[in-house]
Amino acid sequence: MVEVISTPILSPPRSLNIAKDLAVMTEMNKYSNPLVSNPLVSILLPVFNAERYLHASLTSTLTQNYTNIEVICVDDGSTDSSLKILKTFAKSDKRVKVYANKKNSGIGYTANKALSHAKGEFIARMDADDIMLPGRIAKQVEFLQTNPDTVLVGGQCKVINENGEQIGEKRNPVAHNDIYKLMFTAMAVQNPTIMINRKLVPQKALKLDTKLHPVDDLDMLFKLFKFGKFANLADFVLQYRVYRGSSTMKNPKKSFLLTLKIRARAISEYGYRPTFQSMLTCLTQAVVVLTLPTSLLYTIYAHTRGIKKISLSLPTFRPLVYTVRNEVSS
Repeated sequence: MVEVISTPILSPPRSLNIAKDLAVMTEMNKYSNPLVSNPLVSILLPVFNAERYLHASLTSTLTQNYTNIEVICVDDGSTDSSLKILKTFAKSDKRVKVYANKKNSGIGYTANKALSHAKGEFIARMDADDIMLPGRIAKQVEFLQTNPDTVLVGGQCKVINENGEQIGEKRNPVAHNDIYKLMFTAMAVQNPTIMINRKLVPQKALKLDTKLHPVDDLDMLFKLFKFGKFANLADFVLQYRVYRGSSTMKNPKKSFLLTLKIRARAISEYGYRPTFQSMLTCLTQAVVVLTLPTSLLYTIYAHTRGIKKISLSLPTFRPLVYTVRNEVSS
């Protein structure tokens, strides 16, 4: 079992006042001292122009009740105050490590750079616009320690909009066989929820292929099947933010074509074996994605992934930009 320190649950600061936010963090950190006896967890956090959400994301990470963590933040050439915010957090908490790209190089390159600095036995991912729910790290460390043949564990997500309002859920299968089968036709684990047992995986298998952005994480996941089992906790571990400008909402046709390339690579290079039903589903997806207008594709995706409390505003002059807003129930 993992030993954790009980931490009072405090809401992440909502303002952009750095001094106020750091005062809240200082109060939180009174209850959290590093646990030398527990394995170090390296949390990789690529950052690009995330000033609006970065405070809440970092605060939710640093106030986890499992405290033996390092948060490796790499700024990808942000043009807003993201790098300044990261440096201010680093001054307050030595667990925050800050690096910066000389120019904008993409999330794959940035995540790989963060990985190169990681020292932990376990590698966790986090996004700069999401919220880590209390207890995530402790639960995942305990799961990996009690299931040594598991190479990766994720969890369930609550979907929120740009204002932090819940607009749906992303439910993922919990058992390895179900994850394995689903992965050929849908994302069966959410990247910002994952934690990886580094001892089971060669370093090169964890690196993202930057040519496959924005679905480079899917390629890595297919590679990892060779090294152990996958699992998702039944618990919600993340508030996953969907909003105008998020990568999830951009150019679904391009993303799907890259996904097809990765699925073919998974079969030919990684030894993945899809079911016949999965192959038929993949063919159906190809017909739908390549024939329907872009404006309908996210609606279909949202419905199939359980993001139901949404409505879409799709301006015809900007067909690849979507606005997600909360739908008020009567």
